[in-house]
Amino acid sequence: MKKITLLSRFAVLVAIAAISGEAAAHHGAANEPLYDMSQIREFDGIVTDVFWRNPHARFRFRVVGGEEDGEIWEVETNPVGILLRTGFTPDLIPVGSEIKVAGVASRRRPRQMELYNVLLPNGLEFADAARPKPLRYSDQRLNLEQAQANQAAVDAAIREADGIFRVWGRDRTSLGRFPDESMLTEAAKAAKAAFDPTTDLPHLDCIPPGMPTGMMIPSLFQFIDHGDTIELRVQEFDLVRTIHMNSDVDPDTQPATPLGYSVGRWEGDTLVVTTTRIDWPNSDRNGVPQSPDVMHIERFTPEPDGQTMAYELTSIDPVYLIGSPVRPGSFSWRPGSRIEPFECEVWEDDAQ
Repeated sequence: MKKITLLSRFAVLVAIAAISGEAAAHHGAANEPLYDMSQIREFDGIVTDVFWRNPHARFRFRVVGGEEDGEIWEVETNPVGILLRTGFTPDLIPVGSEIKVAGVASRRRPRQMELYNVLLPNGLEFADAARPKPLRYSDQRLNLEQAQANQAAVDAAIREADGIFRVWGRDRTSLGRFPDESMLTEAAKAAKAAFDPTTDLPHLDCIPPGMPTGMMIPSLFQFIDHGDTIELRVQEFDLVRTIHMNSDVDPDTQPATPLGYSVGRWEGDTLVVTTTRIDWPNSDRNGVPQSPDVMHIERFTPEPDGQTMAYELTSIDPVYLIGSPVRPGSFSWRPGSRIEPFECEVWEDDAQ
């Protein structure tokens, strides 16, 4: 495939600007069932623990003053990679330091909150990478300008970019939900109505998502060409999909797994992937179920300039879907970014 040459400076700007979009998709309306968005809670506190691991970095603080004086609260922030790329590192909130915190309280657990703002000991204020908030405590923001892409890594990515084979970031334009319920059977509507995101989202407990919900994550994605197979790596949860390009294997003979069995083919520059044999309960992150007979057809189409890639997910499920609904999405090239180990870990709830 033809390699694309681009101006390095432009690629750096694209890579940095895209960070906010990746972060934004982690939060928003989907978090409303998990947090009470109607009231912002504010505290003064002293940091007691820092847990810098995925799926979301966390820290705890002891409240100083007010009705909750002496209570230990836990704060959920953004994924580690996003925080690091915005200049937020764990050394900025050392244990024993004094902070001011604002956020919304969890509906799942007592004395837990989602971070909106935190005044750091160095006088800078972090105001949520997902949905940047107005400053509350300072006139100095810890922001994207402090995150600089490594120019050598960007230059290398530009030289090596070859069609679809590069690192992409899932854009916030779509997270793969069905546009409306007219596409769902009555059984699917009933299952969706019974879905409780506070208990039924496996990734909250570090269980890697299956297909297709693993493709709806606002994460980094990388396609690697191995000839007869294409490896599709997803940074979050360290997902690895194998797309079989020249196999005579009958998919129906393969064991069912959460990611299923994927067969690919090229239509020009478009990679078309058909996945069956999926052992995963949901077709989206909003509780729509899927049966063992489900089939998902994906189309990955990079634009000629290599900066973006269109995505289409067509789903066929005789039990839960009416027709063959298509869910769109898009990816942006992230030159200089690389897939890092996700290292998801649940923080033991010993402070509650």
